[in-house]
Amino acid sequence: AFSSLHHENGLTSRTPLAMVPPVTQEELNGGSITRDTPSVEDVAPDLDIEADLAPIPITFVASTPSSTKRQLPSNWLGEKLYVLSTAALIGILTGTNIAVFKTAVELVREALYGDGVILPFLNPALWNELKGEDILTITLRISETIPIWLIPAFGGILVGLLLTIGDMPPGLRDTVKEVDLDSMRATNATPPDELLACVNLTPASERNDLARFSRKAVAATLTLGTGNSLGPEGPSVEAGMSLSRLLMNNKIFGKVSRVFGTLEDMELSEMQRVNRKVARDRLLLACGAAAGVSAGFNAPLSGVFFALEIVQNSLVPIDFPLKQAANTNSNIEQKSEIQVATVGGEALALQQINISAILLASVVSALTIQLLLGNELALRLGSFDFKNPLIELPLYLLLGALAGVTAAIFSGVAQLSKSTFDGEEGPEIVRDVFKGIPKYAKPVIASLFCGIVSLFVPQVLFFGYETLNGLFLNSNIFSTEYLFVLLAAKLMTTAVSASSGLVGGTFAPSLFLGGVLGAGFHNVVADSLQVLVEQHPELSAYPIVQGISGLPAFAMVGAASVLAALFRAPLTASLLLFECTRNYDVILPLMASAGVASLTGDIVEKWLDEDQRDKDPVSWGDLATRLYEDVDDDA
Repeated sequence: AFSSLHHENGLTSRTPLAMVPPVTQEELNGGSITRDTPSVEDVAPDLDIEADLAPIPITFVASTPSSTKRQLPSNWLGEKLYVLSTAALIGILTGTNIAVFKTAVELVREALYGDGVILPFLNPALWNELKGEDILTITLRISETIPIWLIPAFGGILVGLLLTIGDMPPGLRDTVKEVDLDSMRATNATPPDELLACVNLTPASERNDLARFSRKAVAATLTLGTGNSLGPEGPSVEAGMSLSRLLMNNKIFGKVSRVFGTLEDMELSEMQRVNRKVARDRLLLACGAAAGVSAGFNAPLSGVFFALEIVQNSLVPIDFPLKQAANTNSNIEQKSEIQVATVGGEALALQQINISAILLASVVSALTIQLLLGNELALRLGSFDFKNPLIELPLYLLLGALAGVTAAIFSGVAQLSKSTFDGEEGPEIVRDVFKGIPKYAKPVIASLFCGIVSLFVPQVLFFGYETLNGLFLNSNIFSTEYLFVLLAAKLMTTAVSASSGLVGGTFAPSLFLGGVLGAGFHNVVADSLQVLVEQHPELSAYPIVQGISGLPAFAMVGAASVLAALFRAPLTASLLLFECTRNYDVILPLMASAGVASLTGDIVEKWLDEDQRDKDPVSWGDLATRLYEDVDDDA
């Protein structure tokens, strides 16, 4: 066994624990101890060793290990200008990309489900005399040709074909691993074995990232345009991260960036250069993610908090070995001192330049998409009154707890569905069948499932936020019973879609689930209070039984709560609903409910499985896609 006992200049020395003499109480009370370990001859005199092993100094420090001292870069101003300029460029590119993406999804959906898409058609005979009246048009209308319930399967088939062409980039966690590996290779450093074991990725100069990213963007367009039960915000986040990675690895952009001076200080040690490069690339990745959320929802503040609250959790520190040698002879093999430095362990919020860059990328992305598509809110809230916010607070907290349970159920169903598609769950005959199904056929199965369910519950298909906005606009269009049927159907179709290989996110579905849950909860409470007053008229004097706030309030609180519980991001969820509706009255009960939902979801998932959140490959949609297995997962 080895014990991490030596901390000096941010490094760690690992020494055989059996060679360390016991520590006395007097030495412990001193707070810091420096001593030499005995030689091997003292511990094992019978061993035949030609030369003594030099004693290894061990230092105990009462406080936590000190991190490597930060040094002011030689070109610190140029680096800050580079980061801010790149963040602004990421915002422009991401906003433009997502505007094109949303337009493409709308065109596909209109061609398949709507009145058709009118396409220009130029008569070849009149090519030389190009005039307005010479341009003919054709109308592309698919819904008149095939049944509507088969349209999602059309998208599943096309996504399956894309899977046969080549791989697609992974979700958030594994994208961070790829970026870390590229960063270390860019500094000519040797990546740690743990990272190489997790990421089987060819060098950036030998792979076509643009093709990988484009395949996933087209797959997302086809998935959502054909109505499959996922959302556009996950692909929006991935689009921002992909564009930031293209800039990081682009040789031309690298040459242009030299206008800011030399970003790599060769006077620094290898570990310091690696740490700077990893931190810089992680920051740009977070800028892309923030820009994606900002443009996807037209919510720049939510984009910033998404980066600080969700992306930050994926930026885990890396143990970077600085020295690893070996001494051997005929009878013993002994590793010498192994020095390990922590790389990438600093939180994004600790540096002012990080906050500034993320803010800039998010704001520029929102302004860009507003310029291209207009300043339209994703969610529209109708007029309603909060009658007794303080008295109703227990109801909102209860709704938050139910939202946490709903998110945990969705996560569990999604992971069960993923295991079934992988041939790891279910009866033996089911496992054998799914093991024999090729990867490209699984999206077809999921899309057929969505189409069949839509025959009975049409609202499960993705048509933007029409159903959710109907609830927010106080349109009591569904009965209470149908709301809970819709909740179960949407949960199942989203879980199956996310686990099959279809490309899309779970932001929009989680908002949908929460909105439907909140509306159903409102109806149950309102009907219960009405029955209570009818049976006990003397209670009518109490404010709570005189009526509760409108359905939009509970639908909005429920939407934010399920989102907060699923992504463990109560602040992001609260700000997102506030920015999307611009209604401040609901923010206080919404924040309270989102906090309870996040805590409840965490408790339920840990009760079911302690490691469920870290190994969850599906409930975040394409943001959770895993391509690489962690070393610890195989143990």
